[in-house]
Amino acid sequence: MTDPESTTSEPEQADPTTPRVLPERLEPEDLCARFPACFDLDNPRPLKLKIHKDLLAHYATELVFPETATKQQRSSTRWILRQRIKNAVARYCAKQDYLRATVEGAPRIALDGSTAGEVSTREATHATEVLSGASKPRKLPSTKPATAPASAPTFPKDAPLTEDAIVPGRLELTLKFNQLPKAVQIKDGMKIGIQTDNALVVATLRPKAWKKLTKANSDWPQWVAALSGTLGAQVPTDQGPAIILQEPNLQVFEKKPKPATD
Repeated sequence: MTDPESTTSEPEQADPTTPRVLPERLEPEDLCARFPACFDLDNPRPLKLKIHKDLLAHYATELVFPETATKQQRSSTRWILRQRIKNAVARYCAKQDYLRATVEGAPRIALDGSTAGEVSTREATHATEVLSGASKPRKLPSTKPATAPASAPTFPKDAPLTEDAIVPGRLELTLKFNQLPKAVQIKDGMKIGIQTDNALVVATLRPKAWKKLTKANSDWPQWVAALSGTLGAQVPTDQGPAIILQEPNLQVFEKKPKPATD
């Protein structure tokens, strides 16, 4: 993306339905400054595969939407953020020093600098071919949403709902996790946090539900928990904005390994 052109006219007022925190552009230098244990232009190391998903989970917690933002606006914003992240990572990986470091068996690193896999023979060969010019680097992802085809029908941007178009309902969330959280004991029970791809969710389990969860973790080698409840308020935390899950209901199931096939 290019920098906006300077103008002598009065600045346009910000759209009140857009998020207040969304990087206008994201460069490899920004990733180096934010995650120095992982990104280093002077001494690059191969990155964890699909590291853009980890970056999206991190940056998405900083998105702050106004109450008037629609579901489509929130989805479009996350799409733009994901494309900007993938674009920055692609440009970092296209640099010659990075390609030279992508050799067979070299460890791949995660955002915190820990090891996360290693470079395969095919990946190392591709890096060598790009350096020599035998192969082209991967095309940078677009950061602009695709436009609709000319034949697509046109609809109004918005339209009011009449009373007869609205029915009562109940909004619920269901989260699945398979690791025992480190709970914080409070007056009403055990407070836990679950980080999803979209948001951090906080819930308070009653002692009986917490006992069920810890017993499953003790008795079963593998398990999966389903935590459901109603959507509560969004509150600030040290890890970013979090959604409160009200009236949580917990179910835990043993996860048995699939039988081996001959």
